[in-house]
Amino acid sequence: MRKKISLLFVMMFMFASIVGCASSSSTDGGGNSSSSEDVIRIGGIGPLTPPGSPALGEELQQSMQLAIDEINADGGVLGKDLELFYEDSAGTPEKGQSAMEKLVTKEKVVAIAGEGHSSAALAEIEVAKRNNVPFIVAEAWSDSITEKGYEQVFRVAPNNSMFSKRVIEFIQEFGYENVAIIAEDSDWGIGNVELMETQLEEKGIKYNSIVVDRNTKDFVPQLLELTKENEPDILLNIMTGIGAYLVVKQAHELGISPTAETAMFMGGADAAYPEIWETTGEASKYVIWQTPYSPKADFTELTKPFVEAFKKEYDRNPSYVGLHGYDTVIILADAIERAGSTEPDAIIKALEETKLLGTRGEITFPLEKGPDYHNWLPDLLFMQYTETNQSPDDAEIVFPKNVSTADIIVPE
Repeated sequence: MRKKISLLFVMMFMFASIVGCASSSSTDGGGNSSSSEDVIRIGGIGPLTPPGSPALGEELQQSMQLAIDEINADGGVLGKDLELFYEDSAGTPEKGQSAMEKLVTKEKVVAIAGEGHSSAALAEIEVAKRNNVPFIVAEAWSDSITEKGYEQVFRVAPNNSMFSKRVIEFIQEFGYENVAIIAEDSDWGIGNVELMETQLEEKGIKYNSIVVDRNTKDFVPQLLELTKENEPDILLNIMTGIGAYLVVKQAHELGISPTAETAMFMGGADAAYPEIWETTGEASKYVIWQTPYSPKADFTELTKPFVEAFKKEYDRNPSYVGLHGYDTVIILADAIERAGSTEPDAIIKALEETKLLGTRGEITFPLEKGPDYHNWLPDLLFMQYTETNQSPDDAEIVFPKNVSTADIIVPE
């Protein structure tokens, strides 16, 4: 009898060990959800609180949810609905890393998309790499994000190298000869300053630059420092969030820019949000800004339906950030469907083989290492506000010339 009981305990222990191993293996490789789940869990991340740009983070979340709702209404992926779990990064490395860890370990998502600040994204990609979770960066531009060569990391936004090159082309096209740059102390800001300085020196264009704490509220000392010796003919505002707006407002109050003598260029996504007028008032009239999207330019057959759906759902037009967020979800859905699996390695392989029509063109991910590795690069358009409280959709395209809808207007 004792031998039978002992044998029974041994068999029970072996059974428990087998079950335990099977259970733990179902979440290996990046916090994948169990195969028994009736949904596929997708992570979203972006700034919903300062010092990041809440408007940007909210639009990312809204556009991602819109894509998920459409996909689910069309039958889902692999016969399952997608479910979005969105976390606030506040645009900082610390909160971004914590949010990513939560998505991986608690929410057990199979892939993640989003982010709008490079400093946060650089912390987040480390979590993606460590846990082998596919991560598509939607709106953070630092070269280092893709230059690190992590196989888990992809991007559908311009990178600093592309952006800075286009800015210098714009400066040359319009004959600006004395450039002032004010940039935030983030990876995006510092990276762009360094790239622009190198290119300006190569082309023999004079410049003066200054890097400031992104949490600064009073930019008057820096603006005066930039202009005390030479009056620039263009001021490059390489800031994000409220800082970008305050630079415009304070430069206008000082009579520095935008003026007949000194143009103002905004590099961040915040230029395309209605909040710019709430903070700056008339100061943003004549500001020039960049965007990968304008309703005045033709892109693909998906662009107009997305814009109309977004406006119907949220009662406003999307900026290019919305197109970025929407595209990340349809890319992930397509990759998971083609992979036939939610395993991370299978999704990553499928992402590398992506050839998909998005809202701004056919999306593919280059495999050559460098800043463009796993980085689909959309075109950039340079716009100008010409009326106070003007909608970004009504702004004119001023560069590049082959798609421009108007010439730059100089204040009187």
